[in-house]
Amino acid sequence: DPSLQGRPVNAQALEVFERQQRTDRSASVANLGRDHVLFFFYRSDCPYCHAFGPTLQAFEARHGIQVVAVSVDGGPLPGFPRVGDVLGVQIANGIATALQVTQVPAVFLAQPSSGKIMPIGSGVLSESQLLERISIVSSPQGEAMLPSATRHLALP
Repeated sequence: DPSLQGRPVNAQALEVFERQQRTDRSASVANLGRDHVLFFFYRSDCPYCHAFGPTLQAFEARHGIQVVAVSVDGGPLPGFPRVGDVLGVQIANGIATALQVTQVPAVFLAQPSSGKIMPIGSGVLSESQLLERISIVSSPQGEAMLPSATRHLALP
């Protein structure tokens, strides 16, 4: 029905609507990937971090945004380069401390050129949750909703 606005209620129309939303969000994340990265904070002994790692690797490959894995205990995580090789250990530990990362796994969206960092979420997230949360926090309304959640750090 062309007079309807917003989310459709018909099952077939709802499938089309949700598919279009995923496509739009994926394009938005790919666009962000040009000057943003995802910081993935983990502990090497955390089973949830190990379970979440492959989801982030697939997300990076599918949507074109770099995932920088940051170990809060200095240990490795299969499939990710050692964070010291990417950022330097002191810088990595400084970022985790500055962001007050106490729970892992945790994901933050960062724009290195401006130092702007926004939380995406903690715990094991699905790809669709990542897409939705990134699209929310990266929108102009997202930062306005949670201005205290956005941090600015000097990134390398």
